[in-house]
Amino acid sequence: MFHPLNDAAGRAVPACCGGQAGAGRKGGAIGDRHDTAAGRRGARWLFYVPVIALVAASAVIGLSLGRKAARTDETDMISQIAARYVAEAGGAARVTDCTARPATSQVLWLVVTCMAPGREGREYFIDRFGAVRHVAHLPAAGAARIR
Repeated sequence: MFHPLNDAAGRAVPACCGGQAGAGRKGGAIGDRHDTAAGRRGARWLFYVPVIALVAASAVIGLSLGRKAARTDETDMISQIAARYVAEAGGAARVTDCTARPATSQVLWLVVTCMAPGREGREYFIDRFGAVRHVAHLPAAGAARIR
């Protein structure tokens, strides 16, 4: 029997060719070889949503790191390191025992040297984000240095 949605052999004509996809078969259009364009477009959001989320997360992380780097100034960093030195050294250690100079390395920003007269000192190597990368212990003034 001829039906307008079947071909000459009685098989259902796919939806992309003017018929109903899967007509007369179990399962309908699911898994049909002739997908509709609307079905393919509907699944694109599965790709774009994670990409957009990744770009947004990268932007947030980049802006927060940039803001931290822009707000950190030398005076605040030297004060923080001097307070750390006083807490670590204790005793007669004072905030005024610390001096700072620019680092000569591309990676580092400041070198804060804290040394009380007659006591061991410390050198703090700080990067641009305010993290202490290395702490060197210095011998007391007048003590023999081993090379």
